[in-house]
Amino acid sequence: MEQVRHEQAGLRAFIRSLGMRAEVADDVAQEAFIAAYRKLQTFERGTNFGAWLRTIARFLVSKELRKEERRARLLGEHVAAVLTDSESKECLSHDTPERAAALRQCLSQLPERSRRLVQQRYFENMAPSVIASLEGRTANDVRQALFRLRAALHDCITKRLEAQTL
Repeated sequence: MEQVRHEQAGLRAFIRSLGMRAEVADDVAQEAFIAAYRKLQTFERGTNFGAWLRTIARFLVSKELRKEERRARLLGEHVAAVLTDSESKECLSHDTPERAAALRQCLSQLPERSRRLVQQRYFENMAPSVIASLEGRTANDVRQALFRLRAALHDCITKRLEAQTL
């Protein structure tokens, strides 16, 4: 227990340094401690517990970043299709004309700067680092803004679709 308390703050900082947002870093740290507890019998006494724990956290961060990239890519494909008014196969199979219309409405309600960010990332397929250099921001700032925009668009679309079914 003492070892966990000793490593807690450092592990969170390490996870953040690997590119995780603060709100996700706590969850990943918690998962790392749980995984470490489950694998405790594989830890060699006398070795560096913190290094062992950071190795576990590194794998969890990598897994989480892949999930985020997959979510962003799927949404990006959909946004690009809607922005080009495409009804092609590239739209996700669960998409409907109502969903596409809701996305268009939600995009139109975004501030210009946010719309431009969505346009650059998902329509022009620019990497966050490229957008950052164009916009005078850091790549991490762009990633965080895109994460918030995806969440806001998801909420907006969900509310619009729910309102249509009432």
